[in-house]
Amino acid sequence: MSRYDLNSLQSDLRKELGNGLTEENVKLVKDLMSRYKSDPRDWKDKEKWSDVKYTRTLLDKGNGHYNLMILCWNVGQESPIHNHPNSHCFMKTLEGVVHEELYKKPDMTSCQCSCGCKMEKIDDRDYAIDNVALITDGVHRVGNRSHVDKAVTLHLYSPPFTTCHKYDDNTSKEMEVPMGFDQDFSGRCCGTSCCS
Repeated sequence: MSRYDLNSLQSDLRKELGNGLTEENVKLVKDLMSRYKSDPRDWKDKEKWSDVKYTRTLLDKGNGHYNLMILCWNVGQESPIHNHPNSHCFMKTLEGVVHEELYKKPDMTSCQCSCGCKMEKIDDRDYAIDNVALITDGVHRVGNRSHVDKAVTLHLYSPPFTTCHKYDDNTSKEMEVPMGFDQDFSGRCCGTSCCS
């Protein structure tokens, strides 16, 4: 029996999400992401590292129905507090341990300062290698808390998005920011099909 590699996962995702993500196939996508067991041979050549920020490498545009990407988290790097409105996010840890903090916006009427209130952390959790998370309609921060080891994650966003909302930690002010990619492998072939 052949190994269920990243190309196999990409091929299955393209089949299952050919008409987009529905409530009926959310569990199936999470199961497919879980079925794939991280193997650096599948993704090491797609890593891109920065000392300044985490990086985003696009693997597949999913016929416009989703984006599949690899994120590389250098030591101590994290995202800002953000959301991806109207998009499901599946996140799988490929290397290291990734930390997620969940937030909610404070009730602005109870703020002591006219400049705003701090974002309220409501939960946090760690994801080790091969753990899969499903994030929907939440406000969160993701990052690598280690000061020794790097981390790599695989993300699927459906539908894809070009902007997200980030929140100031101290004032909870919201700002729309554009999202881009540090590398784009989506036009290259994976297995028997091209991922564009």
